[in-house]
Amino acid sequence: MDIRELVEQYHAGNRDFRGVDLTGFVLYGVNLSEANFQRANLSKAKLIEANLRGCNLSESILIEVNLTHADLSHSNLNWAKLNGANLVQAKLMQTNMIEVNLSRTKLYEADLSEAILSWADLSWAKLYEAQLSWANLNGANLSRARLIAANLNEVDLSEAGLASADLSYADLREAKLRFANLEEAILRRANLSGTDLRDVNLAEADLTGAQLNWANLSGAKVSQDQLDRAAGLEGVILPDGSIYAG
Repeated sequence: MDIRELVEQYHAGNRDFRGVDLTGFVLYGVNLSEANFQRANLSKAKLIEANLRGCNLSESILIEVNLTHADLSHSNLNWAKLNGANLVQAKLMQTNMIEVNLSRTKLYEADLSEAILSWADLSWAKLYEAQLSWANLNGANLSRARLIAANLNEVDLSEAGLASADLSYADLREAKLRFANLEEAILRRANLSGTDLRDVNLAEADLTGAQLNWANLSGAKVSQDQLDRAAGLEGVILPDGSIYAG
C-alpha cells in the first residue's frame, strides 16, 4: 500500500492498517487519529506534526521515525520500538507505553504527563525540559538519560534505573523513587522536596544545591558528605530513620 492509497482509505472511513509497511514514507501534518497501526512498520518515516491521537501503535516498529510536534496523546504504544526516534515537543499525554523502547530518543520539551511508561527503556534518552508529571515510570531504565530541568512532579520512578542520569534542575517534588538506582546520578539543584527516597541507591550521586526538605531517605545509600552539599535538609528523614536536626 502506498501513502496515497492509505490516506484515501482513511478518508473513506477505514481505520484498520495493521501490519502496514510505511518505511521511510513522508506524512507531514497528516490526520490519522484513532487508526489501528498495530505491528506496523513506520521506521524512518517523517510524521512531523501528524495527528495520531488515540491510535493503536502497539508492537509497531518506529525506529528513527521523525514525530516532531506530533500528537500521540491517548495512544497505545505498548511494546513498540522507537529507539533513535525524534519526538521533540511531541504530545504523549496519557499514552500507554509499557515496555516501549525509547532508547536514545530525542524528547526535548515533550509532554508525557500521566503517561504509563512502566518498564520502558529510556536509556540515553534526551528529555531536556520534558513534562513527566504524574507519569508512571515504575521499573523503567533511564540510565544515562538527560532529564535536565524536566518536570517530574509526583512521578512514579520506584525501582527505576537512573544510574549516571542527569537530573540537574529537575522538579522531583513528591516523586516516588523507592528502590530506585541513582548511583552516580547528577542532581545538582534538583528539587526533591517531599520525595520518597526510601532504600534508594545514591552512591556517588551529586546532590550539590539540591532541595531535600521533608524527603524520606530511610534506608538510602548516601553519605553525610553528599548530604552536606545539599541546599535544603529541613525535616529530612535520614538513612538511619532519624530526622535531620540542622
